[in-house]
Amino acid sequence: MLRDLLAVMAEEFCISLQYEIINQYVIAMKLLYIVEDKYPPYRSDVVDLFALELSKRGVVIDWLMQRSNKFSSKTTKVKWFSQFVYLSPAYGVKGIIGKLINNVLAVVGDLRVFSLSFKHNYDVIQVRDKTVTSLFALCAAKITGSKFIYWMSYPFPESKIYLALNGKTKYRWIVLIKGLLIKSVLYKIILPLSDHIFVQSRQMQKNVSTYGISLEKLTPIPMGIQKENVSHPDDALPPNRETPVLLYLGLIHRLRQSEILVEVLASVKKKYPGATLIYVGDGQNPEDCIAVKDEARRLCVSESVVITGFLAKNKAWDLVKKADICLSPLPPIPVLLPASPTKLVEYMAMAKCIVANEHPEQCQILQESGVGRCIPWGVKYFADEICWLLDNPEKAKAMAARGPAWVSHNRTYDIIADKVNSVYKNILD
Repeated sequence: MLRDLLAVMAEEFCISLQYEIINQYVIAMKLLYIVEDKYPPYRSDVVDLFALELSKRGVVIDWLMQRSNKFSSKTTKVKWFSQFVYLSPAYGVKGIIGKLINNVLAVVGDLRVFSLSFKHNYDVIQVRDKTVTSLFALCAAKITGSKFIYWMSYPFPESKIYLALNGKTKYRWIVLIKGLLIKSVLYKIILPLSDHIFVQSRQMQKNVSTYGISLEKLTPIPMGIQKENVSHPDDALPPNRETPVLLYLGLIHRLRQSEILVEVLASVKKKYPGATLIYVGDGQNPEDCIAVKDEARRLCVSESVVITGFLAKNKAWDLVKKADICLSPLPPIPVLLPASPTKLVEYMAMAKCIVANEHPEQCQILQESGVGRCIPWGVKYFADEICWLLDNPEKAKAMAARGPAWVSHNRTYDIIADKVNSVYKNILD
């Protein structure tokens, strides 16, 4: 026990010494980042942008997040990418009861923001997508003199309200009340009192500004990819016309109307009967995948539809590289218009042929890069565009080859990290 205690004391001393050395010679920033993601996180704008890129720029990061059920250790503190993660407990039972208990445990765990901020005197306390926790963090920041920043990756209150009003969720009245409460707290308290707000896109910046938030206080930070994962233009290939593989990468969700792609496949198979569709991902809830499977059975194409489930990033990208045409469908509903689709950038980085529908960010990217044509939403438009690419394989290849260069100049995380870091410097100055 004494040996363990001495080891912990030595570790804490080394951390303090590290902070002191960095502060003296690098002019570092100390950040406490509280995220919705469970440990270990997987989102690229959490792992690649912060844990990897911003730490290279002198940002010393402590993390506060809840452990996932897959992380069996009961420790409350772990080291991750040379950074410390303070963990909240999690209850390993599924279902509504388990979810409620875990939500309570997450909130209680986030109360550690007070002890951590008093102990480490952070320059910035930043919260991602957590409304109740933001109230704690705001108080801690005001007391300790830290700057408070809110990272808004998705309009969660609006999404809950939309799902409830359109009957796309269980316990709709509970979800509706929760959405309305979160929306009120977010736009009337948290965002007005924040020192700065990072949003996902230009469209989200416009949307948030309608609540009286100054545009100067809002910085859009889109999704990207690590530069070492960007392919070469020569990797572009013409699509296979005999057995074309259509691929969707990402979350399967009824809000996104993911099952529409099954109908698209059925239409494409009338001209290209060897076509198949792969969903590289899984549903947020079991009924999301059930909707896809039911649609495949209804249209008699079940043998041509595959759902892989969630895969490790490298395995998922291996499937993307083998696909002929990659799909980025985003229904034109208000809660999805501010999105910054990661899949589109990843497809482009891998020099893939792409079909994407009209959407603020998707249209901007497609027009700037020339990798594709922005089509209207609907089964007919997706099927027609896929068939056009298959009918014109060399033109499709030439368009796909433009993707890597655009991504290299605009959407790698070293470029994005420089932008985020400059915002931090301006705020602290």
